[in-house]
Amino acid sequence: MIPYVNQKQISKLDKLMVEQFNIPVVIVMESAGYRLAEFARKQFPREKNILICCGKGNNGGDGIAAARHLLNFGYKPKIFLITKDVKNEPKTHLDIARKLKISIITTLKKLENELEKTNIVYDCLIGYNLKGNPKGDFKEAINLINKSKKKIVACDIPSGIDADKGVISENYIKASHILFLSLPKIGCKELKAKKFVADIGVPKALYPKIKIKAKNYFQKKSIIKI
Repeated sequence: MIPYVNQKQISKLDKLMVEQFNIPVVIVMESAGYRLAEFARKQFPREKNILICCGKGNNGGDGIAAARHLLNFGYKPKIFLITKDVKNEPKTHLDIARKLKISIITTLKKLENELEKTNIVYDCLIGYNLKGNPKGDFKEAINLINKSKKKIVACDIPSGIDADKGVISENYIKASHILFLSLPKIGCKELKAKKFVADIGVPKALYPKIKIKAKNYFQKKSIIKI
């Protein structure tokens, strides 16, 4: 059984991947994006319209990276950017998406319109570094996504959920599916969503450094149902 981890453990793991194995964030993002697309191909082979809702950080970058792979798999991905002020690594993948002419929307009004037409929503708004309750446009976007009643796949952790404490406010994505990246987060353990965890290339030598047993968790499958 693959173990659950807390925010401190997963933050340390991400840091060690860069510092000890020279694995750049942009490469991890690419791996995460591929797994998100692979998940759709396995779980939703016939539902082709996917709206990927992205924040400005690494969680958003994972979703942006997924768009290219979804396009290659025969899907019709669209990206909602909650802000145009994206960070460096996500911007690399955003530039690729633009070159591929993947549709990108940037207003809440357009988000509301697209939610009516899409089959699946990918939640890549806020990652495990959540601080406090979602506010402003994040709060509005979360409410619109939940109100749509569409199937929602949360990337790594549903936006608004505390990685350690779980539900801490009313403003969180009520995901139907969660695709954890590398390891499941303890704050999501009691959520009713269908839970899966994906391999994104974490060297197993790093697991003991966060007090996790070094095992070939993904020896048989790249995406495991919990």
